[in-house]
Amino acid sequence: MKITISVDNTADLGPELLAKHNIIPVYTGAVIGDKFYLDKDLTPEDIYKSMEVDNVVPKTSACLETDYREIFEEATKDGGAAIHISMSSNISASYENAKRAAKDFANVYVVDSKSLTLGIGILAIKASEFRAQGMDVREIVEKITDLRDRVDLSLIINDLKFLHKGGRVSGLKLLGANLLKIRPSLEIDNEGKLVPAKKFKGDFARCVQEWTQYKLSQNTNVNKDLVFVAHTEIDPKIPAQIVADLKKAGFKEIIQLYVGVSITIHAGRNTIGMIIINE
Repeated sequence: MKITISVDNTADLGPELLAKHNIIPVYTGAVIGDKFYLDKDLTPEDIYKSMEVDNVVPKTSACLETDYREIFEEATKDGGAAIHISMSSNISASYENAKRAAKDFANVYVVDSKSLTLGIGILAIKASEFRAQGMDVREIVEKITDLRDRVDLSLIINDLKFLHKGGRVSGLKLLGANLLKIRPSLEIDNEGKLVPAKKFKGDFARCVQEWTQYKLSQNTNVNKDLVFVAHTEIDPKIPAQIVADLKKAGFKEIIQLYVGVSITIHAGRNTIGMIIINE
């Protein structure tokens, strides 16, 4: 049976990894002013211009049910099956839209990643590998559902400016964080919610190093076959240092990628994340 694997494009895998693993993206959207765009038609630079030059706060929009339906119809028309891995249902309406679309088709499975960005992507890559090993569709769904609960995604943010502009942080918190040079980290919890985590203080590059070591100390049973380092626009020395630290810690494959429009809208410049899987 032919098995199609798709993801919300917030997986941030980029065209090369999508092609390599034969994964189909479903595009989320963004509203800037009175105009709607698919995320594939925007760049992070467009978001920075909107926020910092035009003083217009973009808003993200979930993937459309009709777009899922189109992919599921194509995947199943000759008796095939489809697995879609969505953004966390506690963060986006995309999961519910995909579930509604899937009801009209046999052999379509929608998996709530309980994650975002490359937390989705790492599950999609693993699903592709399981498909290549000849597993059937239900085996793959079971495998990635088990893996999902062992994915650790964490982000550290240089400042709260973009979160403040989006209405997620008060002006008082923004002022206090800037004055004290507090660099907050965020994590995905067991329910798929993005929650505040440990705070770091001081020079951002040094805080990122401390955060990296902290995350490695918290994940003592980590699978070192693959790790993602994902970031918005940032001094290249910072992700390079993380990559060096991860190599020193024994990770075999380290994939460094820029995140897309969705994370950029919410977090802005100088945000960096690490996505790993525990045994």
